[in-house]
Amino acid sequence: MTEQQTQFVKVDVNDLDVGTALRFPLYDGSGRLLLKRGYVVESVDECEQLIGRGLYRSLSERSSPSTPSPVSPEAPPSRETLVALHATKIRIGDTLQMQGSANAPRLTVKLIGYLRNRGLIVTEPEAAGDFVMLKEGQSFVFRFFSGKSAYAFASTVTKHTSVPFPHVYLSYPREVRGLVIRNDSRVDVDLIAAVGLDGEGEALAGSCKIVNLSTGGAALRSKARLGHTGDVINVKFQLLIGDLQTYVVFESVIRMVDKDQGDPALPYRHGIQFVEPEHSMKLAVAAYVYQKLGGQST
Repeated sequence: MTEQQTQFVKVDVNDLDVGTALRFPLYDGSGRLLLKRGYVVESVDECEQLIGRGLYRSLSERSSPSTPSPVSPEAPPSRETLVALHATKIRIGDTLQMQGSANAPRLTVKLIGYLRNRGLIVTEPEAAGDFVMLKEGQSFVFRFFSGKSAYAFASTVTKHTSVPFPHVYLSYPREVRGLVIRNDSRVDVDLIAAVGLDGEGEALAGSCKIVNLSTGGAALRSKARLGHTGDVINVKFQLLIGDLQTYVVFESVIRMVDKDQGDPALPYRHGIQFVEPEHSMKLAVAAYVYQKLGGQST
């Protein structure tokens, strides 16, 4: 700071509330105004970036708890698009989930290959260690995740063979439905999670409640601090996707920790970022977020 240094105090995470209007203006290290009173910090990542660059507030300016929070513009609603299969940039070896009906379990297969407008070849699905026998003419809905989008299409089994290895031929989809799932597309949730330090997701560090979720991370609340900024933890929780219960485990980095009385029973708030999640785990969360955003038809 300049000669005005004694008039300023450095801001830490306890002074910034994600999703809440600032109670005072914020300045940089040279005393220049960066953020006006009433600005809304939209995400944990933004909060971390702001703190990292160095923020200060003036001691001569009183905070204004009564300042109304401005209505922040909502992100444009996610739009479902119709595309051709090749336009999704699906790759050989990608994982697909297949489901025969809303009440049927979801099976997992891998893409072996496809010929445009002719058909697809996938591995034979397995359940409980055994191959699942499919009938020719049987229809399924297939779901997969590519890039930042979740996709779904309908297809029919055209041939099932075990020579030279078990695989399945499918009809080529006329169209594929897709929805962009951005890493910052967050949905409010109420999920119980176990937090561990052993790489297995066991509740060694404690339990918590997930209150916000995206494909890139989550916001947690807990009775006690689960760690410090930069610590690596494992978070295990259950998702209900359609009628299917799915357990996911994510290695995560704590990006923010603070304490407030918004929920006296769970006063500690944590912002976490998922670290290189497994494809199947990321697909499950993407499907869950898609479902919460209203795309349950996929």
